[in-house]
Amino acid sequence: MLKKKSKKDKKQYSNAEDSIEISYELITSVPQLKNFIKKIPKCHTISSRLTATKILLDMKNNELYQKFIELKGVSILSNWLKEYKKSVQSGTDLTLDEELINTNIIYLCQQIHLSKNDLINSKIGKNINSLGKALPEESPLRKKCEEIIDKWKKMLENEDNNEENEEANEEQAEQLKINNNREEINNFNNNNNSFLNNKIKRNSHNANPLLINTNTILNNINPIVANNAINKINPINIKTYVKNSTNFFFSLLSKLKKNVIFLYNII
Repeated sequence: MLKKKSKKDKKQYSNAEDSIEISYELITSVPQLKNFIKKIPKCHTISSRLTATKILLDMKNNELYQKFIELKGVSILSNWLKEYKKSVQSGTDLTLDEELINTNIIYLCQQIHLSKNDLINSKIGKNINSLGKALPEESPLRKKCEEIIDKWKKMLENEDNNEENEEANEEQAEQLKINNNREEINNFNNNNNSFLNNKIKRNSHNANPLLINTNTILNNINPIVANNAINKINPINIKTYVKNSTNFFFSLLSKLKKNVIFLYNII
């Protein structure tokens, strides 16, 4: 003969008609986890939720916990906390099993790593904080809620500080890169200028004497010698040149005529 369920087991949340009971089974694979996550939204009784939280705590596998977060399992637990908070605010005291369910959820949140986005998307931090404030000050569950909220606040502060430090480091690295580029450009220009100056000096020392500036040569010549050389250079007389050329032409023609007469007499 089956035992009748106690009042605490009959207590349901969300007034769902499709509530199911979960039997304890250790989850060791992703397919098992996916099947489990499909079931837990239908856990509306205290006993089924208590079993579900025990299964999650005993899983103790970081990869499966990460998959649990990715599959929005944390959001389901967050909704449970929200329901318990409403129950407390309405003046209903939580049973020992209900407190244990909430305690298990808090322990689970301490066991897994929830990022800033996970906390925002699931709203579990908000619901734990609201539940803690709704509970009496002497409640042990309230202290647990406060402890995990303090832990998450410190974590978020550290993340914000790390982000600020990373941004500052990136800015410093960028500025250092700009300064290094400027220094490289300046060094390049200085090296080029030095190279060109040295090249010009070498060219001036090894210059071809024929390409040296005429003014420099004239300045080094004795003025008396230069004047004598200039005086010895006589301008060309055009008439004399034409006359000499004409005489040469007729002389050549006369010689050619004599040779022709000589050859004619021989033949």
